[in-house]
Amino acid sequence: MKVMEGIRVIEVAEWTFVPAAATVLADWGADVIKVEHPGRGDSIRGLVSSGLIPGVQGANFFVEQQFRNKRSVGIDISTDSGRQLLYRLVETADVFLTSMLPDARARFGITGEDIRRVNPRCIYARGSGYGPKGPDAHRGGYDGLSFWMRGGVADVMTTPGEPFVMQRAAFGDFTGGMFIAGGIAGALFHRERTGEARSVDVSLLGEACWMLSADMVASMTYGFELPKGRMLGAPNPMVATYLCADQKHLQLMMLQADKFWPILIAALERSELASDERFATPEKRRENAAMLQAEFTRHFATQPRDHWRDRLNATDCIWGPVQSPLEVAVDPQVEANRYVVPYEHPQFGPLRVTSSPVQFAEEPVEVRRVAPEVGADTEEILLELGCDWEQIGGWKEAGVIS
Repeated sequence: MKVMEGIRVIEVAEWTFVPAAATVLADWGADVIKVEHPGRGDSIRGLVSSGLIPGVQGANFFVEQQFRNKRSVGIDISTDSGRQLLYRLVETADVFLTSMLPDARARFGITGEDIRRVNPRCIYARGSGYGPKGPDAHRGGYDGLSFWMRGGVADVMTTPGEPFVMQRAAFGDFTGGMFIAGGIAGALFHRERTGEARSVDVSLLGEACWMLSADMVASMTYGFELPKGRMLGAPNPMVATYLCADQKHLQLMMLQADKFWPILIAALERSELASDERFATPEKRRENAAMLQAEFTRHFATQPRDHWRDRLNATDCIWGPVQSPLEVAVDPQVEANRYVVPYEHPQFGPLRVTSSPVQFAEEPVEVRRVAPEVGADTEEILLELGCDWEQIGGWKEAGVIS
């Protein structure tokens, strides 16, 4: 369902954090026009080919994931002519979305004041490393630093004494992009009700504070920090990871231990544990949690995961398989809800990307347009603005557009 149909978004942003927000809006039906440098395009286009993943050929996975459902216009906004073309686009826009730092925004004439002067009804949305205020507001940041390291996520995910765990590629960016998209939706709703166009700010550091709410609020409330890293020897063996006979893992997640105790031991065909003196009462199970976890560890190791899947799924036990990304891609629940979206690429053939997570009326996201090359839609978009072929040819010759 194209709930954003009729909304035009101008994206002047690079890498993943802010462009991911535009991807979400495009998935929801917005007309997203991505403004790129006419020569090099978005820097993310060269990241894979520059050696991030040795030996890969064919489609650029970052580009296919982030640029789908968008149109690309190549404009050099450092030139006066290019900037005037950008302003003409802004006149038609509902949202202006940027990742540029304050000094660059001022240099290119795309501050909030600049954009509002051109179009007072345009929502001005910014994504940054550290927020619009404070001593580091002018500093650049990436999710691996601003979100993961400085934001405290690496600290809580790493077992004390071990090297810091590093995040996966664009891990904080995609989550943060969803936050920006939600903020833009809220600003559009406010404009609809009041006529007022508000700015939207989301930072990677602020995202980390929200994602670590439990850790931060607990530590501020009680004066000490929650355990970090691997949770070995948890007080509830029914919230733990177990290795099965086929070397695959499963995760139990039954927080209400007393409620699920009889259900689990019946599913495992270990009803004798109910009369075992060590585990006969909730208090004794908590006291002897390590022994109970060892008992479960030995038992799960006797059968492959599919065996336990059938046993556990026949009950109300809360559990799940521990999966790799390739396994997640073919998970029956992922396929049923189309969280992975297949499409046909005219150059690379059948491809799949992941869906943005929000669905409306249970309708899955579609790839309506494959990721465009740099400036692939420049002529089409400029013609929509009323430019003629003579003007377009002159700008191309001058290197203003691609």
